[in-house]
Amino acid sequence: MLQEVIVILNSWGFNLPAFVNLQDCLEGLKKLVGTYSFTANLYCTTTWLVWKSRCKLIHDGVEDSIYYIAANVVSITTVSNFIIYAPDNWDTNQRKLSCSWYPPPPVWIKINIDASISSNNVADFGGMERDDKGRFLIAFRANLLHWDVAQIELMAILYLKNITWDWIFEAQGIIIEGDNSNIINLLQSAMKTWKVSKYIDDNFAFLLNFNQVLFSFVKRECNKLADGCANLALKSSFIWEDITFEDIPPSFLLCLKEECDSLRVS
Repeated sequence: MLQEVIVILNSWGFNLPAFVNLQDCLEGLKKLVGTYSFTANLYCTTTWLVWKSRCKLIHDGVEDSIYYIAANVVSITTVSNFIIYAPDNWDTNQRKLSCSWYPPPPVWIKINIDASISSNNVADFGGMERDDKGRFLIAFRANLLHWDVAQIELMAILYLKNITWDWIFEAQGIIIEGDNSNIINLLQSAMKTWKVSKYIDDNFAFLLNFNQVLFSFVKRECNKLADGCANLALKSSFIWEDITFEDIPPSFLLCLKEECDSLRVS
């Protein structure tokens, strides 16, 4: 199973090595530490999650799918890699970091989405795209009449087909992150079905244009800017393609700066 997960990760653009024995593995990891520490972290996380899946098979009779393991490897490694390289921040302000946004892996893009409904059933959804340096790429917001916040959050993801410029397809992959676990689970199942049966709902077919797509659930406090886009005191929809746009509220820019500063992202 370890080799199968590594094959998947390498197909997503991660250059994980194949070791022939334990000694080769230990020597190889030593060489990776430093310049290629993310790769070393990725390999160790892969080994750990495969081991957990095997234990689950022994004790519960079921194990995780290799795609599920690979997706979790990327998510866990992204966060743990930051903690390794910013230990001072973690020790002095652990609570803040546990509630913070984390950048995606190198050459990936992360898209955070959120939705809200007012008392008169005016629903708003919004989102923001950032690269692996935490840099602003696009922010958007749209509104309509609706009463189901879960459906609105799903619409926020489907809305991405309207703002996918050519350059986004050059990314190694995208991570779509939201704070509605039911919707994230639904989309994870849809992508899993496609990988097994090659069938996908027409509404989600545009996702196949990306090199790779992962869905990730995140706590609301880690989704501040997407929440801000959905709840800005603006009546009209918008698409911001440049951080210098005059109509971007100072509060939004301040939150972006604080998140980047907390991660030591420049």
